[in-house]
Amino acid sequence: MLSENGPIVLAFHKVMPRFSYGVTNYDPRRMHKLLSRLADQEFSLANESVQCSRSVRVTFDDGYAHLADIVPSLMERFGFRPVVFVPTGWIGRPNRWDYSHVVHSVPHLTEHQITALHKCGVMFGSHGHSHRELIGLPDGCLREELRSSRRRLEDLTGERVTLLSYPFGRHDERVRDAARTEGYTAAYTMKHPSAVDPPLALGRVAVYGFDTINAVVRRMRDCRMERIEAAAAHALSGGTVLLNRLRGI
Repeated sequence: MLSENGPIVLAFHKVMPRFSYGVTNYDPRRMHKLLSRLADQEFSLANESVQCSRSVRVTFDDGYAHLADIVPSLMERFGFRPVVFVPTGWIGRPNRWDYSHVVHSVPHLTEHQITALHKCGVMFGSHGHSHRELIGLPDGCLREELRSSRRRLEDLTGERVTLLSYPFGRHDERVRDAARTEGYTAAYTMKHPSAVDPPLALGRVAVYGFDTINAVVRRMRDCRMERIEAAAAHALSGGTVLLNRLRGI
């Protein structure tokens, strides 16, 4: 098992029943089966207060609009409280930051959907403001990315926002220091987790569209081959980073 103390954190992105370009979409029917399997194997689908080696926390990066249709029924069925990380500059807009939008554009959550999900018990965290890679941004721009996203989510939810997911999972010491200064107490990456991850560089178990349920469970148990597969899939996000630099985003 990955950790003796804290929960295993799963990282999802899109959860759509239809085809989506790229590797980040996980069919909602398969997600339901995955969560059922974990519950059958006596994993606890954790709320934020649960801290044990057999607890699982569910997170979603990018804050896509279809989560408003998928997440409430999963919460009702399995009794967990997920975290949705939102790039606040894209609220209510299509995902033009992602190169896949030229094939199939996907909208992000609207302000109304965010407030409705929050009332259902969904927690929200920052995914930056513009979904730009934070490494390499000038100091002022970096701080604004972290500050404005946190403040907008706090305005929408009425709750303090202390959780961050680094866009594309990328961070360095300067980014972590800025996150700490801006009031974040925990920040998630896309690297595989370990028991010694610091609070501002927490790893997660990534779930991709090609993953079978057994593959996800093996990854949770720290199977080396599954770790390599996930790392290779995550490396593909570097293509989006490069294209966005060329496009000036």
